[in-house]
Amino acid sequence: MTESAQVHTHYRHWILIACMLAMFMAAIEVTIVATAMPTIIADLGGFSQFGWVFSIYLLTQAVSVPLYGRLADIWGRKRLFFIGVSLFLLGSVLCGFAHTMTWLIIFRAFQGLGAGAIMPLTTTIVADIYSPRERATVQGWLSSVWGVAAVIGPLSGAWLVQHFNWSVIFWVNVPIGLVSMLLLARFLPAREQHQGATLNLTGSCWLMIAVTALLVALLQAEAWATGCCHS
Repeated sequence: MTESAQVHTHYRHWILIACMLAMFMAAIEVTIVATAMPTIIADLGGFSQFGWVFSIYLLTQAVSVPLYGRLADIWGRKRLFFIGVSLFLLGSVLCGFAHTMTWLIIFRAFQGLGAGAIMPLTTTIVADIYSPRERATVQGWLSSVWGVAAVIGPLSGAWLVQHFNWSVIFWVNVPIGLVSMLLLARFLPAREQHQGATLNLTGSCWLMIAVTALLVALLQAEAWATGCCHS
């Protein structure tokens, strides 16, 4: 167990709750938006673009995960977690104000960039504060968040769009994210930064380009195949 964990062992359950809240916020985003998409399309239009509402979120998330992992070693997990959650919440607020499908897709990219930090860093933070013997049980708690999000997401999305404006499905992330940040700000100690560690910017850029190109090709493969058949 790390030094931070030894000093703040009695705060570990609060840190775990904060991580679970952040992970739940990012996990439920896909299912709750999927339920609300018919209402969003009816309001904003852009039916031909609606697939990118989900694709851009997953794309920016996948591309940013390796970068956050390396930056967390340089700047510290706590700082990177706050940056990621802040990006996610900023994207959530802006998505609620989107007036066209294009702007919604752009703002969803911000959400994906934030989610790219939330997923790996919550797991890493928990691994830092629990011993190897305890991690299996704790990882089970984190994994259960995905199951709960898969059940609650469609139900809550349908209920929210029925009783409120569709913007609320994005804005519900704000209180969840703020509570998570407040808990970690209070109970998670800041780890020392690695002064000698550096970030390979050239390699990172090539990694982002390669992953982006691969994912875009996979996402558009069906559309390209359909176009070739018609031609």
